[in-house]
Amino acid sequence: MQFEPKRPDSGPRATAVATRFTWRPARRFVRLSLPRPALALPLVLALLALLLRLHGLSDKPLWYDEMLSLNRARLPLADLVIDALSHKHYPTYFLLLRSFAPAHIDPWLLRLPSALCGAGCVFLVARMATDIRGALAGVVAGLLMALSPLEVQYSQEARAYALISCLVLVALWGLVRIAQQPARAALGVTQRDGLRGPWTAYVLGTIAALLVENNAIPWLLVSNLAMVAVAYRAATERGGLIRNWACAQALILAIWLPAFFFMVLQNRGAVLTGLEWVPQPTWDNFRSIVAALYLFRISDMMSFGVLPAPLPQFGVVVAALALWGAWQLRSQPPVLATIGLAFVTMPMVLLAVSIFQPVFVPRYLLWSTGPFFVMAGIGAATLPKRLSPAVAAAVAVGGAVSLQPYYSAETKPRWDQAAAFLVRNVRTEDGVVAEYPSVEFVLDHYAEPIHLAATFSALPWLAHRSPLAVAHGERIWVIYGSVGQSTQESEEEFRRKWAVLGQPADQIRFGTHILILRFDRSTTVPQQSFSSARAGAIGSAKARD
Repeated sequence: MQFEPKRPDSGPRATAVATRFTWRPARRFVRLSLPRPALALPLVLALLALLLRLHGLSDKPLWYDEMLSLNRARLPLADLVIDALSHKHYPTYFLLLRSFAPAHIDPWLLRLPSALCGAGCVFLVARMATDIRGALAGVVAGLLMALSPLEVQYSQEARAYALISCLVLVALWGLVRIAQQPARAALGVTQRDGLRGPWTAYVLGTIAALLVENNAIPWLLVSNLAMVAVAYRAATERGGLIRNWACAQALILAIWLPAFFFMVLQNRGAVLTGLEWVPQPTWDNFRSIVAALYLFRISDMMSFGVLPAPLPQFGVVVAALALWGAWQLRSQPPVLATIGLAFVTMPMVLLAVSIFQPVFVPRYLLWSTGPFFVMAGIGAATLPKRLSPAVAAAVAVGGAVSLQPYYSAETKPRWDQAAAFLVRNVRTEDGVVAEYPSVEFVLDHYAEPIHLAATFSALPWLAHRSPLAVAHGERIWVIYGSVGQSTQESEEEFRRKWAVLGQPADQIRFGTHILILRFDRSTTVPQQSFSSARAGAIGSAKARD
């Protein structure tokens, strides 16, 4: 109910009548509020992305790095923090993972946080593109992010890279909004029209990303360079922008730097050691990594090589759309600087660092894919409007065709199958030789999901790797294969080294990465001839070299 003044009559009584009030019921309307397109489209695309990431989430076996995540998440709290910092990781992701790491290995649950973060990345990319150039831009950018094989791959990985990408995209969304509205961004955040949401997103997203892993440091460089471009173009608002930016940077550094310095102290300043597994940058490696990141190729997790693609031309089209989108953004220099720098800076920084220490690998570059797909969405949105339905449909079909083989592709080594085979076939009097201790680590873990841990852990692993030290035993099983992203001897070198034991009685392959040789006592070279056989093998190897 509310009071409303009665309309006064004409004449001398008008003044008096005007003071009377009548009791009238206020009209109340119940409205069904639906999300605006700027919010509804990203939500739909994020749901699609989540379904794609949950599909087959536990189909691919855990590999070495994921098992390290599981082990660390299971440690007592103090040990977890110390172990993470000692290995140049912040404990943030592993603290998150503790709730998803039950006593028995469950790959689906362990990878669920990454799947959720991957869906969040799609929402943010679609929202950014929609804010910049409209609904079609958001649809195309969101579809590309949702259907990217590499994005799905790292969203099905129990590692922190999808989380870092999501947090950087939160910060990037805030920075794009600041670049779009410099007048409001220059106001104090406590003022009525100040951009509290974007400033908060930038600051919190940046802090959180930096506190997950140090490969988010280039984002700090990107955002500062972008703000220089924004402030340069906003002459009248420059003072307010610089003031707010200085406050934001002071808060970011005040929270992150103590954690960074503690990590440096914990590692005695050696923050770039432990990266021996990264291959030397070559043109072939560079081409494969770029194709996986931006051109919709499926990447082998161990070798960084790309698998055959059903539609290789689709990636070329996406790249052309991204270039066209960057060209179209030239009318908005602050936005172009923000999105463009977020895309190009990370690859450039890693290439520069790789001169001294190789670090150019897909997982460190993952957060640069979001800005790339935003530019592709903007490029698609500038095409004639009558083509919009066809453009969206072509992107959806091309992305789906490119993604579909990923689910059945062998992107990780099948140590689960190798472990099950060994447990079924190794006898107590046999010996099992692994080329690297990490192989034992992975195989021991795989005894757990097949419920034969007691039997498997009792396998007589041989401490010495020399062929001369494994002659005893009824049978010898020698295992070759990759457990992580590291270089190793070729299969030819492996076979040549173990030829001193004679002809293998059996050889079993598990996928493309794992080979197991079985040597029986009846087929091995006699003990007394081992030295001469080994010398002959070494001599022939030198002759080939």
